[in-house]
Amino acid sequence: MLEGQLFMSDKKIIFENVKKTYGDLIVLDDFNFLVDPNESVAIIGPSGSGKTTILRLLMTLEKMQEGLVYIDDEPINMMKVNDKLVPVSNSYIRRIRSKIGMVFQNFNLFPHMTALQNCIESPVHTKGLSKTQAIDESKKILDSVGLSDKYDNYPSQLSGGQQQRVAIARALAMRPEILLFDEPTSSLDPEMIGEVLNVIRDLIKSKKYTVLLATHQMGFAKEVSDRVCFFNDGNIIEEGKPEKIFNNPKNERLKKFLSKILEAS
Repeated sequence: MLEGQLFMSDKKIIFENVKKTYGDLIVLDDFNFLVDPNESVAIIGPSGSGKTTILRLLMTLEKMQEGLVYIDDEPINMMKVNDKLVPVSNSYIRRIRSKIGMVFQNFNLFPHMTALQNCIESPVHTKGLSKTQAIDESKKILDSVGLSDKYDNYPSQLSGGQQQRVAIARALAMRPEILLFDEPTSSLDPEMIGEVLNVIRDLIKSKKYTVLLATHQMGFAKEVSDRVCFFNDGNIIEEGKPEKIFNNPKNERLKKFLSKILEAS
């Protein structure tokens, strides 16, 4: 355990005293958060509450102003050299990122690549897999998400639900230990939401991954998560088992949030 780390080291993910700002806007301030290995955590809350920010910090797509984030006891925003923390190298960042698969709201597929090509790109160039091995593994993953007949289709030839399933397959092709889902159904037509949620449900139930799921799908969050965290103004103001959060919320802000979500559904 590094000097200064506040928590026990049996956690998969640790946020320690993290501060994140965008200009004068403070998104996270002295933020602490722990996630167990293979735990599924649903992150709920209003837009702008910090849900996406913690996912992007984990994926090293954003930099924090203060604090540390650890994966498997290794800080992701600094690295240890001779018992001191120094700025990370590019190779260190690539190694950390290789543990994580992230699925974005808007798919983020390469439009000039087929479904299969989207899946093999990172395993070949980041993980060092041979093209033959990457193709073989990616085909199996695409099969598992119901896209065995879409290997050669480009994103423009796929429905939104199919594109998001390709995005999930692409994340899985990296052999991640952690899966991050950032509102994965928010860009989908209602009839396509179910097909994506079915894939995510199976992944969570497999217990092969540590999962953070930012979502407005309250019923789904209640069904699949081990723990639900309600974010507001960059802090977790209530958390617990799904039954506790949805059936017996204590915080008034959470009660108001849930009532509005239920009214809109």
